[in-house]
Amino acid sequence: MATTEKVTVSLPPDVLAAARAASGGNLSAYTANALKNQAIRDAAAALEAWRAATGDNLDDVYDMAEKDER
Repeated sequence: MATTEKVTVSLPPDVLAAARAASGGNLSAYTANALKNQAIRDAAAALEAWRAATGDNLDDVYDMAEKDER
């Protein structure tokens, strides 16, 4: 079973009301899911920025993968 940690956050009243309404009674799960989805979007944006900066050249990544297989 996954462990959880209790935290305190401050939200604008309208955001909290919308989250409570959409959460189906489980605000913690709703918030965890929203944060996980945002982290995925942030990681995807970072990957896209890296790919743009490297000219979409994945040769270094493939080289590292081949070295790991040896």
